[in-house]
Amino acid sequence: MASQPYTRAVSRAALTVAIAAGVCLLAAPASVVRAAVSSTGEINVVGDPTGVVPTASSPTLILTLLVDRSQAEPGEEIKTIEVSLPPGFTVTVDDVGAVKVETAAVAFRAETSADAVRFVLDQVIDNFLSSVIEIDFVVRTPDAPVAVATFGVVLRNPTNAQIGDFVKPGEIDGNPANNNDYTLQVIPNIPPDTPTGVGVAADPDGENDALVSWDPVDDRDVQGYFVFRGDGATFEALGGDAASFRDVDAPPGANEYSVAAFKSRLVVSERSAAAAVIVPADTKAPNPVPVFTVAQDISGLRVVWRPSDSPDVVRYDVVFGLTGADPELLDSRLAADVPEVGEFEFVHRETLSPGRYVYGVLAVDENGNVSEAREFVLALLDRPHPNPFTPLGAAPFNTVKFPTRAVADAVGDLVVRIYDLHGRQIWVSTPSTGDVEWDGRRGDGTLAAGGVYAYQMELGGQFRIGSIVLVR
Repeated sequence: MASQPYTRAVSRAALTVAIAAGVCLLAAPASVVRAAVSSTGEINVVGDPTGVVPTASSPTLILTLLVDRSQAEPGEEIKTIEVSLPPGFTVTVDDVGAVKVETAAVAFRAETSADAVRFVLDQVIDNFLSSVIEIDFVVRTPDAPVAVATFGVVLRNPTNAQIGDFVKPGEIDGNPANNNDYTLQVIPNIPPDTPTGVGVAADPDGENDALVSWDPVDDRDVQGYFVFRGDGATFEALGGDAASFRDVDAPPGANEYSVAAFKSRLVVSERSAAAAVIVPADTKAPNPVPVFTVAQDISGLRVVWRPSDSPDVVRYDVVFGLTGADPELLDSRLAADVPEVGEFEFVHRETLSPGRYVYGVLAVDENGNVSEAREFVLALLDRPHPNPFTPLGAAPFNTVKFPTRAVADAVGDLVVRIYDLHGRQIWVSTPSTGDVEWDGRRGDGTLAAGGVYAYQMELGGQFRIGSIVLVR
């Protein structure tokens, strides 16, 4: 028996394996082994992930099972996989493709009847592992529509006794978006009308996108539209009332587009007449990232941002530098590598000197266009020095400097206030974007007496307080 050409990637992540009663139209024999083998499965249609097939057609189905034999007992060896067919569905021996266990084809023979198809393995499955089993076969669908056509699956041992209950339906193949049970829908095999009014235009804002439009087909059974580009690329616009599609990052130059309506991916209209457009090179910069923060934790300065909403962004550049200086590139991240949490993160572990810094994130598209920088201003406040200081002494010990060293999104300027021990303010600095110095004089210009003074540093809503000693 020749295998049908079909490849599927199987993921086992987050699979819940259990036995539950399924719907099966094939009467089970009296002998049932109450087993510790648990099984889950799904049936999908090649070419239509929604599980919709046309009447009087011959689609290929893929049955995927996850069988857990880690707790199997004697008598629970798997010899036969039996699939019961809904009324009106038929399968012949010649319709059967391949049986694969963990992607490796195994030898078997097929047995068919009016209401079932059985896959009898040459070698029983008797290991104590979890195995993914995949079977492909062609069915003949009934001539009349069916709203819900339900298959059933059971496992049998070498004596033909049923192992446990029916194999429960559930997501197995790692694709939660496709059909995840044993039911199909049969619709009339009558293609919809061909879409009319097809047109295409270049994006007016400078993106290398093509804007395809058409008049929706007046048919409530239409589920969506295929959009065909002249170079062979095919896209989907879902929804019967869909009337447009944006081909993002279309090849610059001459392109043609046509449109077809579909009731299912297997019941498709004729293609429309083609419409042509000249797609220009991409000259539009992406939109900047919407959220960008910098915060200090035990590992360093943590830079976090959310992706741009521009669909053609290919990477993000993190830049850094002193205010007013040319920034340097700290890191680049591919846009396709966005973590599951939906935001990017970079930890800057460099020890920074006091100063005022700017972090920025730039979104870059496939043509090298760069967004406006989303910036975060970082000021670093430190304790004043020298402390104590002597106003009448020699430099640099005759003034006390209040440097910028504390993490803050500093939208304001640094302001320093000096208080005597009675809580009276004796001096306040002019707002400054850099360091602040005090020469020991009060606001009226007279020299303050020797002693201890309190200070308050304020920058961007951040405060630091402490004391300094003035020596006369």
